[in-house]
Amino acid sequence: MNTAPAHTGQPPTPLVSLRPADTAGSETLPVGKLLAWGDQHDDPDIQAQAGRARAALAGLRQRYAADQELTALTSEEEQLAQRLEAIRARKGELEPAKPKKRKTPRDYDAAMVRAWAREHGVDCPERGRVPKAVVDAWKQATGLAA
Repeated sequence: MNTAPAHTGQPPTPLVSLRPADTAGSETLPVGKLLAWGDQHDDPDIQAQAGRARAALAGLRQRYAADQELTALTSEEEQLAQRLEAIRARKGELEPAKPKKRKTPRDYDAAMVRAWAREHGVDCPERGRVPKAVVDAWKQATGLAA
């Protein structure tokens, strides 16, 4: 079972085994001590290995920190989405019902207005709403204007 430790701001210091197969019983050193040993070693190849290991560890630490932050952000994002959903639901419960728009009763017969418009050469659509200008002209012509 592989469980990640809780993030404390610093990645955990992993232990590196210094036990090759033929040196059973050797101690285990923390990575920092091992890198310091490599940096101070007389052999330039070992110094180079320590440098590459340091760079690799820095990359891993950055990725570890980024993954921890991404996990925290994702969790927070999910919590906020749930909270927003709950807020919207509650808001919907508390808001009064919006009144439906009432159709204003017409004070004219659309068929009569259209017939009048045809007879008098006034442009009026055969379907839909009769334009106000046509209704006003009909009322004026028929003496129904208030």
